[in-house]
Amino acid sequence: MRRLYALFLIAVSGIVAVPGMAQQTMSIERPPETPSNLLQLANIIGSVHYLNVVCKGRSTQEWRERMVEMLELENPDFRFQGQLIAAFNQGYRDQEFRFPVCNDKIPGQIQNLSKKGRILSDALADPYLR
Repeated sequence: MRRLYALFLIAVSGIVAVPGMAQQTMSIERPPETPSNLLQLANIIGSVHYLNVVCKGRSTQEWRERMVEMLELENPDFRFQGQLIAAFNQGYRDQEFRFPVCNDKIPGQIQNLSKKGRILSDALADPYLR
């Protein structure tokens, strides 16, 4: 199994990437739901990226950079990398459709996405915390 060098911790007030554990010296068995959790997390990161872009401007690339970091850390095969990128882009497009302009509902949407992301992050971290 690939080693996870960092995890994305989703805080209630917003999504924050936090460096995770140091490189593991032994192999960690990752649960079968890991790919699905990573796809869902990529979707959430894409969603939050769009919500930040629509309210803060196109120069805000923090969440796109987090996605690039996740891809580098996970080092997926070509096929799965494409799926992760597609999930990120779908999250972006979903929020773009839902929120074409910045409005007062976006902070609540970011908070909802953050809660979901936190659950996924905890699930992804669990095998490394045992």
